[in-house]
Amino acid sequence: MLSAEGRQARATHDYLFDTFLVGRKASYQGSGENLALKQIVVWEETREIRDGDVLLLPVGSERIAGLFRHFGFRGDNLDRIKEVHVDPFSPGKSPPRSAQTKELYRVQMPSIPLSDKPFGQMKIKFILKKKDAVCQINDLAFIAQKAIPPEFDTIPYRDLASEFPRERVEIRIDTRRELSIGGTASLQRDRWFRIHETPGVVDQSFETWAAERNFLPGRGAFKFNPAITRSWGDWKPLEERSDKPGAADLSFFDQYDAGVRHRKTIPLFKQKPFALCFNDWPDFMSVPLVGRGTPRIEHFDDAAELAAAYVEDQIKDGGFTAAWWEVKNESSVQSEWAHHWKEKEGIDGWGLLADFHNRVADAVHQRTPEVKVGGPSSAYMQVQVQDFGLFRNQARFIEETRGHIDFYSHHFYENALMLGAHERRGMGYSNYLLGRYEATLDMLRAHMHKVDHVLPILITETGSLQNGRKPSDNWLRLLAWNAYLTKSMQRPDQIDLFVPFIFLHMAWNPMSGDASFTPKGDRKRHQTIDDFEPTTIANYFELWRDFDGRRLPVDFDRDWLDVVAVHDKNRISLAVTNMGGRQISVDLSAVAQRIGATDAMQTRLNYHEGEVVFEPEHKVDVAAVPVDVNETTVLRLTLASPLTPTATLQMDRWFATKTAVKSEGEVQSFDVGVKDFEAVDSAKLIVGVHRGGGVTEPLLVSINGTPIKVDSGDAAEFSEFFAPLDARVPVTLIQANNLIDINAQKGTTITSVQLVTNRLAP
Repeated sequence: MLSAEGRQARATHDYLFDTFLVGRKASYQGSGENLALKQIVVWEETREIRDGDVLLLPVGSERIAGLFRHFGFRGDNLDRIKEVHVDPFSPGKSPPRSAQTKELYRVQMPSIPLSDKPFGQMKIKFILKKKDAVCQINDLAFIAQKAIPPEFDTIPYRDLASEFPRERVEIRIDTRRELSIGGTASLQRDRWFRIHETPGVVDQSFETWAAERNFLPGRGAFKFNPAITRSWGDWKPLEERSDKPGAADLSFFDQYDAGVRHRKTIPLFKQKPFALCFNDWPDFMSVPLVGRGTPRIEHFDDAAELAAAYVEDQIKDGGFTAAWWEVKNESSVQSEWAHHWKEKEGIDGWGLLADFHNRVADAVHQRTPEVKVGGPSSAYMQVQVQDFGLFRNQARFIEETRGHIDFYSHHFYENALMLGAHERRGMGYSNYLLGRYEATLDMLRAHMHKVDHVLPILITETGSLQNGRKPSDNWLRLLAWNAYLTKSMQRPDQIDLFVPFIFLHMAWNPMSGDASFTPKGDRKRHQTIDDFEPTTIANYFELWRDFDGRRLPVDFDRDWLDVVAVHDKNRISLAVTNMGGRQISVDLSAVAQRIGATDAMQTRLNYHEGEVVFEPEHKVDVAAVPVDVNETTVLRLTLASPLTPTATLQMDRWFATKTAVKSEGEVQSFDVGVKDFEAVDSAKLIVGVHRGGGVTEPLLVSINGTPIKVDSGDAAEFSEFFAPLDARVPVTLIQANNLIDINAQKGTTITSVQLVTNRLAP
C-alpha cells in the first residue's frame, strides 16, 4: 500500500510527465523499458541579466523542483554571476554551485521546506560579481541526479516485503572469546560515532547535546575562498604578493586569528582528534571558474605553503588543529579538480593530483610534523567504470603518493531514488550497500599491499544524495548512514575514521535534510539549541548513543546481513543491518539461554506505514526480534552478571596483490601468504566479483589444489553484480603460501582475493 507521501509523489510524477513536459525540450537516458528523463528545459528565452534581476519561472516549476538535483543556465558571460537565490525555497541564501564557465552555470537545487500549503511561483534572483556587469541567459534546465522513469516508482513509499512472512535468522554469538581486529578487541567508539562538524562551529549548547549522546566532531571543510579572502572581522583579508603574482602574502597570518572557533568549543572537543579538508584556493592562484579553487600547476608550491602556514597558525592561535587534513575535497572528480578537464589535451589530471598532494603533505609536515595529511577525498567511487579505469586512477594515486601522505579518504553516497536496494538488484542498482562498498575497499587495500603503501582509510562523508525532508528522504539518509556504519565498524584494521554527512544545524542551508535541528519559526534569532527544534534524523543519535564495548565473534547463515556484537558490563549489544529483500525475525534464544540472559531489548529507527518511526529501548521476544528491510536495529541481552570471556580470537586479512583481473573463461591464479598458518582456528575465502548481467555460472575455485564450493547466492539476479562472494575453508588446507585458482564465466572481473583467518591470540 502506498503511503500518503507516495500518493502525493505519484501525483507530482504524473503532473511532470503528463502536463509539465508537454511542449518542452527534454533529454533522456537509456532506451525501451529503461528510458528515463534526465533533463527538462523549464524556461527558454534569450535575456540580458543585470545584478538584482529576477527570473520568474513557469507555473508548476515549484511543484516538480524537488524531483531534480540541479538546475543550470546556458548563455554567455555567465562567469560574471556571483550567486543566485531561489524563492520560495532559499530566499537570501545561495545554493552550492557545481559548475561555472562562460557558457554554463549549474547550481544544486535547494532543499525544499516542509509545507502543507502549495508553494508560490518559483523565482531566481541573480547576484553578479560587479554591480554594472551584464550576462546573458538562453535557457534554464532542471537536471536529475538519477534519471526519472516515466513509470512511477512505488518502492520508496511501501513497507518493503511486508506482504511476506518474516524469515527466521539465528545469530550465534561466541561468548567464550573476544574478537580482536587490528590489534584490539575494543570497539573504539571514537572512530565511528562522529558528525560532520568541527569544534566551535556551532554554539556550545549543540556540542553539549552531541557529547551527552557520545558523539564527537568528525570532519569539516576549510575554504580559503571566502574564509580568508574576505574580511569577516577586525582583520585584513588575504592578498596576493605584489612581488610574486600568484603567491599568497603570508604576512596575513601576523594579524589573523585562526583559533577563534577552537577556543569556543567545549573542553571535550579540544581533546579529540578530527579531520578538516582544504578547498577553494584563492582566485589569484587558481584555475579560473573550473574546479572550485584548483591551484594552477605553476602555483602548486605556493598553494602548499599557504596550506601549511594556515595549519601552523591555527595551532599557534587556537592551541590545536585537525589530526587529519585532506588536501582537496572530492578531488577525484572534474567539478573539483580542474586539471581533470584537460586530460583530452594531454594533461595528466591524476598525475598532477598526486603531485599536489605530495607537495601539500611535505609542506605541512615540514612546519607541523605531527599533523597527518592525505586524500584524495574521493567522490563517485564507481571504480568499475571504463573497464576499471577509475580503479586504475585510484591505484596510481596510491603508488605516486608513496612516502608522502599519511592516509587515504573516500566518500560513499546512495543516489536519489535508491531505496529498496535488493528489490532493485535486477533494475540497474548501482550504489554500494549490496556489496560494492566492501568490494571497493578490498580492491584498494589489496593494491596498497601490492605497492607496500598500506595506510589507514578515512570515510569522511557518507549519506544520500536525496533532496528534501519528507519521510522517504529521511529514511534513505538514515538507512545509508546506519548501513555504512555497521559495515565500517567491521573494518577497524582499515578504517580510522567514519563520518556520516549529518550536521547539528546548517546556518547556510537551515532547512537541509542533513541537519539534526532546524530553526523554530516563532523567533528571528537562532543561536542556542533552544532556538531550534529537532528533526527526524536527530534520532540517529538516540539509536547509537551508548553502543560500545568489546567485540564478540558472531556467526549466521544469511546473505546481505551485517552484525556487530559487543559486550559491556552486564549486557551484550548487537547492531544488525538487513539489506536483504525480506523482513526477518532474529532468533537469539540459544545464546540467551546459554548465558542466562534476563531480558532482550530492542531500539528501532525504521520506516513504517509512510513514516520514519523511532522506538526507544523496549522488551522483545528473544526468539523473534523483528528487523525490516533496510533497517538497522540495536538489540541487547541483559545479563545477571558481567560476561567474562577467557580467550581472544584474532582476525587477520591476507590479500593477493592481483586486482581487477578480467576473465575470458580461463583459470586465473592468485597467491596469498598467511603467517603462522599452523595456528589458524578458522578461515574464509573472499573473492570480489564484478559482472554485467550478473553471475549466472558457478565460480570454480580451488585452494592448493583442493576444490572449494563458493555459494553465489542471488548473484545471477543482478543486472550488474559487484560484491564479494565467500566460502568457508577447512584449516587443514591453509599453508604459508596458498595458490588459489579461480575459473569464472566469461566477462567476469575478479576484483580482489583474500583469506580471512581467525586464531587464538597469544
